[in-house]
Amino acid sequence: MPEEIWPGFHATEERCIWVPDHDAVIIADLHLGYEGVLRLDGVAMPRYQDRIIKQRLECILDRYEPRRVIINGDFKHNFSRNLRQEWREVSDMLSYLAEAHDVILIRGNHDNFLKTIAVRHDVPLTWHYELQDVTITHGHRTEDLPNSQRLLLAHEHPFVKLRDEVGATLSMPCYLSNDDVAILPAFSPIVSGTDVSDAAPRDYLSPLLHDINVDSFKVTAISDVGLLDFATIGDLKDIHRQCAQNI
Repeated sequence: MPEEIWPGFHATEERCIWVPDHDAVIIADLHLGYEGVLRLDGVAMPRYQDRIIKQRLECILDRYEPRRVIINGDFKHNFSRNLRQEWREVSDMLSYLAEAHDVILIRGNHDNFLKTIAVRHDVPLTWHYELQDVTITHGHRTEDLPNSQRLLLAHEHPFVKLRDEVGATLSMPCYLSNDDVAILPAFSPIVSGTDVSDAAPRDYLSPLLHDINVDSFKVTAISDVGLLDFATIGDLKDIHRQCAQNI
């Protein structure tokens, strides 16, 4: 079941925020074309991410029936140019989404050349988007932010790693939230991210988080059985320290 992180903003097990009063869903960090970049670097990665992303989107659109789809940055992956795979995957995904929905693209640090593709589908590209009392922005820059009550970020790809007494680990993507800031999990199934159970404050990528007590963030993990509440990052770190002392 979705969990309300702020009034009207619901974290879901589908890696999206659902805002029913505004008939909207918010996702982030799809990193379309990632496999093509890996292949350029000599990594033999089969292409399968776009299929998984499409399946996840179909589930979201069927379940929540939003009019508006907001993508909070890093829709594509390559920094320097639009690779052939990105042209195809980004165009196909925008065609699919824009056919029956209002699509808003928020520019992430990987989206340097996204506008070239987005304009062909009449999809706006912006640095941030305001919804209710929330500014939705990717999180990699601090310039020109409106003075909203809350910030909804992405960029970090947060996950929580659980360890048992014999050293086995389980990693789960997660939402982070406090009263003023929330962070979306990555929608991509293959990108790496920030292990919030072990990260120091300066390990976080977003400059907007460097002056915040990140240990106060509530952790809501996404598992095969739904959303799991893991209290705060600080609580998780305390548990890990106690476990390490008992080994």
